[in-house]
Amino acid sequence: MLGRIRGIALNTFRESIRDRVLLTLVVFSVLVMGASRVIQPLALGEESKVIKDMGLSAITLFCVLIAILVGGRLVYKEVEKRTVYIILSKPVRRWEFILGKYFGLLAVLFVSLVIMTACFYVVLVVLRAGAPLVLLWSVLLTFFELMVLTAVAVLFSTFTTPITGSVFTFAVYFVGHLTRDLKLLAAMSPSPVVKVVSFFLYYLLPNLNNFNIRNDVVHGALLNPVGIALAVLYAVFYSATLLLLSTAIFDRKEF
Repeated sequence: MLGRIRGIALNTFRESIRDRVLLTLVVFSVLVMGASRVIQPLALGEESKVIKDMGLSAITLFCVLIAILVGGRLVYKEVEKRTVYIILSKPVRRWEFILGKYFGLLAVLFVSLVIMTACFYVVLVVLRAGAPLVLLWSVLLTFFELMVLTAVAVLFSTFTTPITGSVFTFAVYFVGHLTRDLKLLAAMSPSPVVKVVSFFLYYLLPNLNNFNIRNDVVHGALLNPVGIALAVLYAVFYSATLLLLSTAIFDRKEF
């Protein structure tokens, strides 16, 4: 079982690494971090904090784009090329196929995150902005945010086209950072319909703000270890739920 999942994950990793979209996004992220020097004269004494914030934001943004653009066609591509028929004709269960695809893309995101983080620290050293290790906590939670987002992308990839899946995944990412506003809207709105819809979306969509501690690490605020641990557990359980749903949908398809 583990061998079959590992084999699919490794094949997915190799295919994704060769994807030109991935390379382009990694290069652009490095360029954005390097461009931090341009805004130094405009930072008004806060150069170090601005550079760190821009770097962490670039890492998150471009990894999210990788998860959306590559993940959106992860399963659909296999169906379109009909390679899924060959894979499933072997002793490979459908849930193993889904898990293999998921962990393969997650491995790609991990490698991308490591490369971008290494480049980020090089930029910090070159620009003499300080390179505290506490910034890695933000990167770590970004990985768990990507874990959730990758599960969302895999879910949509099981029943939509790549473009539609990418749009839906981006919408989930966007609204996932506004879930607190949804709860506030539900509390303030006089409309019962708005209340119901807002509460429904609040509890259905992932609360991605749980993973955003960028401001805390940049400004040297004390981190909440309990909050970080809960965010990690949240990512694991939410991702597992989405993967179970993905498997259920994929099981209903006839191949």
